[in-house]
Amino acid sequence: MTMTTTTTSCHTCGATFHYEPVLCFGRDLAAHLNKDCPACQARAEKLRREELEEERMQHAYQMLCATLPPDLRATEEEHPEFNRPLWRVVGRWHPSADQRTLGIIGPAARCKTRALALLARRVISGGTRVCWTSAVRLKDAAHDRMSREREISALAREHLRECLTAPWLFLDDLGKNEWTGAFESQLFQILDHRLNHHLPTAWTANDHPESFLPMISQMNASPIIGRLLDRCTVVDLRESGE
Repeated sequence: MTMTTTTTSCHTCGATFHYEPVLCFGRDLAAHLNKDCPACQARAEKLRREELEEERMQHAYQMLCATLPPDLRATEEEHPEFNRPLWRVVGRWHPSADQRTLGIIGPAARCKTRALALLARRVISGGTRVCWTSAVRLKDAAHDRMSREREISALAREHLRECLTAPWLFLDDLGKNEWTGAFESQLFQILDHRLNHHLPTAWTANDHPESFLPMISQMNASPIIGRLLDRCTVVDLRESGE
């Protein structure tokens, strides 16, 4: 079978090239698809991929700025005081069917929050939306949602909704909050929803969640602690020495 080709000139560089026409009643239906030579088409496709990657990076940077405080955004692995052994453990963690949650436990000044921030930065750089909050902020939102001031109530409800549904939730400094009934109710709802919908959660605390038992109401203590530790990879700096 003989292949028929047509000669035309590249609209971009002027070079002559051949292509196979698609003829229908004497009309070449492929003419509009072959205005540029293969080399110019390849360059245009490369430029398009670069532009898309630049847009992706800009969007990821905007998400990063909107999510993490400036000091945490500036976290560097090579900083002499950064806990690199901890980051090696945290950086290898990925959510799975058996491990939906990551918990980092340990005393202050061990870079728990900064390791969490690096993990959040990595997730954001991949184009995934995350919610970053602290236990204190979450407690405030749990109370502000009932505020009589519409703007305050709306902002609080939106933050709680993000904690509930964001593809990733990062919850810092658990245990530094007051264990009020409103906070307990919202925290349980968030943890339970995220586990049931396979949404990853990463949290930090100075102490093991079981130490919260005396501070949480009897009705909510076991359910909350159970949800925190269910399918959870626990990195305990008190045991590892990292």
